[in-house]
Order: sequence, then structure tokens, then C-alpha cells
Amino acid sequence: MTEIEFGQPLPSNLEYAVSFGIPTWESAIGYVEKNPDYISKMVTGYPRYFPQPAIQKLCDHFLQKFGEGSEGCRPFPSAKSASNCLEYVKSVSGPQSKARMEVETFYLNDNGKDAGEDSYQLAITIAAIFASEDELETVKEYWKLTGECVSSRLAVFVNKFLEKLPADSKLSQNETGTDIQLLKRTGEEAKVLLRNRIANNHCNPFGEKREVVDKRPILDATKDVYLVSSGMSAVFTARKLLTHWEKNKNRKPLSHKNRDFHDKQHPVCETAAVFGFPFKDTKVIMEKFGKCQFFGFGDSRDLAGLRSLLKGGKERILGVFLETPSNPMLNMPDLKQLRNMANEYGFFIVVDDTIGGLNVDVLPYADIVCTSLTKLFSGSSNVMGGSIILNPKSALYSCALQYFRGGEFEELLWLEDAIILEANSRDFEERTTRTNENTMKLIQEVLLPEEGKIFKKVYYPTVSSKETFKNFESVRTNGGGYGSLFSLSFFNEEDAKKFYNSLTVFKGPSNGTNFTLACPYVHLAHHFELEEVSTFGAHSSLVRVSVGLENTQWLLNAFSSVINLLRK
Repeated sequence: MTEIEFGQPLPSNLEYAVSFGIPTWESAIGYVEKNPDYISKMVTGYPRYFPQPAIQKLCDHFLQKFGEGSEGCRPFPSAKSASNCLEYVKSVSGPQSKARMEVETFYLNDNGKDAGEDSYQLAITIAAIFASEDELETVKEYWKLTGECVSSRLAVFVNKFLEKLPADSKLSQNETGTDIQLLKRTGEEAKVLLRNRIANNHCNPFGEKREVVDKRPILDATKDVYLVSSGMSAVFTARKLLTHWEKNKNRKPLSHKNRDFHDKQHPVCETAAVFGFPFKDTKVIMEKFGKCQFFGFGDSRDLAGLRSLLKGGKERILGVFLETPSNPMLNMPDLKQLRNMANEYGFFIVVDDTIGGLNVDVLPYADIVCTSLTKLFSGSSNVMGGSIILNPKSALYSCALQYFRGGEFEELLWLEDAIILEANSRDFEERTTRTNENTMKLIQEVLLPEEGKIFKKVYYPTVSSKETFKNFESVRTNGGGYGSLFSLSFFNEEDAKKFYNSLTVFKGPSNGTNFTLACPYVHLAHHFELEEVSTFGAHSSLVRVSVGLENTQWLLNAFSSVINLLRK
């Protein structure tokens, strides 16, 4: 049954679902416009945007214990991440800010053993930021953009602990109903397996045993791969790392092209470029936590524009952030040209390979690779996580190691989430191959014959443009295909609405799920800037589809039946 009511977990029987039902075009518009008739029905939502029930319950605990007046709160998984949020809120609000932080740390041991600050096996810190009105909106924005959220599993774990904790007890407990030692050991083992798997995916995709060549980085999972709490947290962390490099390495230019720029004692650079039309929050992070140069097409035109910006050394950028391919337009930039330009002008390249995954070999061209493990890597749509890979051949590498190992970075991925991610990702290669095949067959046999008729355009790496196809082919792995994500644009929004409302697949946000999932992407991400984003081909009539593992013929029939309906 693919008809999930608005605001309900998707699928309906899935615990910790990260997606939720948006069954109709009208419900999508109601959601983004915050229509009370829809918002009041939301049981859950995408975790960075909507605190799931367990998070809300944890917030209630903090509000009851520390709240004042009309305050709301957001919980963070460490005092440091919450402090950073508080600092951000005060930078926005100024000296009059009334936002504040409260912290609780829980010291846990196995059943039958006392727990205290001097003797514990696991310490969990939850730090809540309290604010009201506009400041609370800023807190929510930080929580959403950074992805440094308390996960639902962590919230459930802490809530169970609080239920058993006497009101007058210290914050320690020796009877949690969980073997703490086993949880910690299993969770840490899962993290080791995850790091090794991620490194192997990039060095030997689809089991391919590549010969070591000079240009290919060899990864050490113990120091080159880092786990974070979400894909957006990976992007945010990469942005912070570049700022850290700039402040600490500003005297050491990367190339002769920017040496004069440094020698003239120019101020610290805060500018990052976004290349191509990415998932919305990536661009917003660059704008909110520095300055942003936006190259929304990500093609040869923008390569020329980027070179023009940097030529002569009058302008500098810290790095270029891009997706391979981009979400939702499925465009692929010329990574080789970008790498050459980065070496020439002294900036870094940060690649988000979430959509491409095993299909693309991007590490030789990137200084940092960010991935949302929530998506196809997991597939099951029931856990959040992200990863960061450092290229050991990068000029950034030594500074990055200092950053990650010197106290600037916290690993905030909760143990139980790591365990689930590890289990879910064991068949990542098999699922990638299956969804590649399903998607290609659907596009070739059902959708492309209707391009120019039912559909205005099909967006997919093989057909988005000749340039995209060429660029994708140049980095496609030997066993790789073209991915499980595509987008469809229509001649008018009314046709898009009919198509979406009639489509009998799951409908809601996210992608890379084991089940096929569609959404009216441009309205969900850009409803209040439709004219601006249409410049880059992201029209309001666009429907994005993530193809899953269903029977291929079932998929073909599901889309064919809607096309036949629209023909009438």
C-alpha cells in the first residue's frame, strides 16, 4: 500500500522513518505554506526540519525542568554543538539576545553497577538551547542547517532513562534496561566497519581491485574517514574546516596565482562558491556562515565565469562545493577542469557524492568528499548519518588532520544509529546495481518516448545534456551505472499535479530509499523563490523520483498507467 496519509511515517510500519507522506500536490503546497489544516496533521517529518515524536518528548522534559515563559527549545548531542548554536543566535540577534543553554549529562553503567562521574561506561550529554519568538526560529534554522541534531534513537534512549529516574535522583542510573557495555562495544565496532566500508567503496567500488597509480589516493579508514550525524552535517563541517584552514594557513598560498593576494595582507577570505544547482541547504550554509558565489548551471559557461572571477587575483574563494550529479537537475560538472582550476588558483573542491555514490569516482578530483549516509548507502530510510573523506593527496590534508584530531571536531553519530547504518549498508553494492537497472529501464522504455509529449524534459545523467553525459562518463566507475534519481518537468503545473496525484508509488521527501519515492521537489525546496530558480531549469512543474528495488515490471506499469491517464 503506497497511499500514506499526509504527515504519517513513510512507510507506515517503519520505526524511525525519516520520510513522511505527502500524497498530493495540494498537500505539498499546504506543507510549505504552513497551512494549519496540514501542519496540525503531522505526526512526523524529515528529522532536520521536524523534531520527531521522541525529540518532542525530550524537549518537553527540558522545558518542564528549565523553561521560562513562552520559550521553546532544541536539543543538541553535545555542549559544544549547542554552544556553537548559541553563539550563532547571538551573532544574529545582537547584545539583546535572551537565548540560553541548559545541559544535562547522564552517566550510565550496566545493570547492578553504580554509576557516577568517577565510574561510568557511557556518558551522554544533552544540551538544549532555549529561546522564544524570532530567536527560536534562528535556533531551528541552525539545527536544520548544521544537521547536528539529537537523533530519534538517542532521544528514545534518554527518554527511557528519564522515565526510570526518580525526580530527586542525581543524573546517574544503574538500571537502564540496556547492556551499556555491549551497546558501546557494538556501536564502536559498527563505526569501524562503516569507516572501512566507506573507504573501500571509494578505492574499490563494486569489488574492483584497482591498480595503484600516482593520481589515485589510497585511504586509511582510521584517519581519512569521519562519521557525522547527517549528510548536511558533513557539508557544514567541511565549510567550517575551510574557514579553519583560512585562519591558520592564510600566510601559505597554494599557488603562484594567489601569492600576491596573500602578500598584500588582504583580509581573511570568507567566500565559498557553489557550482551547479544543489540541494537548497548547501547554498544556504555558504550564505549563512560566510559569503557565497553561486554558479547555478555548473557547466562550461560557469567554468568560464569562475575563471573570470579569479583571473588576476582580485578575487579569492576558499573552495567550490558541488554535487555529482546535482540534485534535482542531475547535471554533472567537469571535475577534471575544476581540479585544474583549483590547482591553478589555490582553492579546494568539496564534492557531495550522495546521488552518484558507487557509480562515480570523484576522490581523485576532490579535497573533501561529503556523503549523506541517510540515502542510498542506508536505503532503509530509518536512520540518519553522514561521512567525510579527506583526500591524503590534498594540500588541505595536514591541516584537516589537525582539525579532526585536535579537538575542533566531535563525532556526534549516536551508537545505535551507527549499528543500524552498518547493518543497512551491507548490500549497498547490490542495491546500487539493482536500482541503476530499474531506473535505466524505466527511463528508456516508458519515460523518454514521452519526452516532448507528456513530459517537457527528462533529467538524468544520460539525457540531461551532452555535456553532463560526457562529464559523467569521464568519472563513471567500471561497474557503475547512472544512478536511481531522475526528474521530470511538465509543460504546465496542472499536468504535473495530475501526474503526481495519480502516481501509485510512495510520495514524500528524501531519496535513495529501497522503495520508489516521488516528490514535487521544487515546491518543497523553493516554493517562495520559484521565478529565481526557474532560471536554472528548476521549474515549479518538476517532479523528482527516486527509484527503488520493486519488481521492474511493476514499476513500468505504475508509470505507464499514469501516462495513459494523462493521454485521455
